[in-house]
Amino acid sequence: MAAASPALANAGVFTGNGQNLRQITSRTIQLVTVDVVIMLGRGRFLFDGSVPGMDQADYSCTFVLRNRSDKAAQIQVGFPVDSQFARGPAREPGNASVWVLDYNFIARDDQKTYHVDFVRREPKQAPDDFGAVFRWKMSFAPRETRTLRVQYRIPMSMGLATTRKDGDARSGRGLSLHTQQLLESSLLEFAGYVTSTGSSWAGNVETGTFTVITEPFELYLSRRGIFEEPATGLSPAESAQMSETYPVRHPWWFRQITPDGWQAIEGGVQWRYKDFKPQDPITVRYYVTQLPRLAEEVDAFVDSLLKSLTREGGAPASPLKLAREILLATYGKEPESDAAKAFVTGQIWYAPRKDFSMEGLSPTQKAVVEAFERRIDAAK
Repeated sequence: MAAASPALANAGVFTGNGQNLRQITSRTIQLVTVDVVIMLGRGRFLFDGSVPGMDQADYSCTFVLRNRSDKAAQIQVGFPVDSQFARGPAREPGNASVWVLDYNFIARDDQKTYHVDFVRREPKQAPDDFGAVFRWKMSFAPRETRTLRVQYRIPMSMGLATTRKDGDARSGRGLSLHTQQLLESSLLEFAGYVTSTGSSWAGNVETGTFTVITEPFELYLSRRGIFEEPATGLSPAESAQMSETYPVRHPWWFRQITPDGWQAIEGGVQWRYKDFKPQDPITVRYYVTQLPRLAEEVDAFVDSLLKSLTREGGAPASPLKLAREILLATYGKEPESDAAKAFVTGQIWYAPRKDFSMEGLSPTQKAVVEAFERRIDAAK
């Protein structure tokens, strides 16, 4: 199970046309400062796993560009988009305005709003891995400094993913396939920003600030659960299939932020750089697991687990104890059994806390643990 590439973009210097478009390095135009704000949020429709209901990321970018030459200069600015939609089947080939409008893409400075073209490239013609590029031309007078503002909106990329670390096949040993899916499969949503094209400008970037506003989206994600569409809108067959595939409607989720070096700010996270060549991409990933976050949904999780054990002839109490240990590990407790330790050490979310205590659990977490213990006692 793997997700598509994230929605990423950044301004760079490009040459060529159409499929021959390629990134180059400017000798005269410097990217002096960059300030990017990314706002994560819900889409325009109920989140149901379809394209219309996908969550979105709004980008507001401010670039200060300076002509370091005593001569006038003209450059072609390229704004690559590494989006699963840009790499999907072509829609209305040749109609670039559709893509510009869909992304709400606007590029402007203090003097003009630019006419933006959209170039969509096939993978074999995009060795730099950019599926599509917005482009426009800018002219600079000698020693002129301009402030370029770019705004756009892209659906957050989405796919199925495992929470297991890459290449670590040991974590699932001894578990049935269904149990392993319940414990380590997830719905992955992510967005970000590629910075490497910013290195195509002359000299280093003097200051760079990258901010991702996460708090509103995370509050919505906790309320939304696995899907936003109410189960009452499904047919009996669809409802049964949904309960079988996703027994927990409001599961535990966690996030993964790269690269390191970010700081928590009010409402989100932020990176600050000085005198640097942009290189590392910024990515915020949300893994929505199958583990219950609320006490009232523990029964649905346990029932799904016991159903697979009944088919496979296994004893119920031991797997439930294992699931309880794994659940506590998501709270920061180091497991006691060898089986649970082997599983959690192979998970990307595992971060044991030295100061962990059962008394320090939140009321919601304590209620989930108690619900598990009731089911374990009933299974003995």
